[in-house]
Amino acid sequence: MRRLCLLLLLGALSNTAHSDEYYRWVDENGTLHLSDAKPEFSIELGVEVDVLTQPKSNRIETPDTPPAPPTPSEPETPAVASHVELLSPSDEATLRDNQGNIHIEMSTDLPLGSNQRVRAVIDGKPQKSQRSLALALNNVDRGSHTIKVQLLEGGKVIANSSSITVFLHRAIQRKAPSKGKPTPR
Repeated sequence: MRRLCLLLLLGALSNTAHSDEYYRWVDENGTLHLSDAKPEFSIELGVEVDVLTQPKSNRIETPDTPPAPPTPSEPETPAVASHVELLSPSDEATLRDNQGNIHIEMSTDLPLGSNQRVRAVIDGKPQKSQRSLALALNNVDRGSHTIKVQLLEGGKVIANSSSITVFLHRAIQRKAPSKGKPTPR
């Protein structure tokens, strides 16, 4: 019903652009009527309607576009790690491994850059550097050891972790005495 009223209203308004007079009224049922024919009973109201015309131009105007962001003169280099931390083993941990293996886990504040590596330093002796944040030290002698990890960039140390102490327990394999000649008593 509302669509029908709206269509009638639009149709009536389109006719008003061409006619001099139009009429509007509400009947006893509350229905709005629009027409160019005068109703039986009416009150006359003077309404002036101006016709708006658009300029005849083939040019379509577009809103102003915002300026493009400035192009960086140099390509941005991705942020790379600048801090390293030893996560495992913990300080003063007792490790038991008969093969003498110590597994080290570390973290960095950002991912390693293309020319960055990490390495462990055990008892002041730097080990081989690598790109992995998990290292294994193999065949370490039993006893107390200090360990730290270093972050390297282009082969130079740019960050050190704090040092920890670990205690490695390793079973000693003793050779059985040879079965030689019995000794006299």
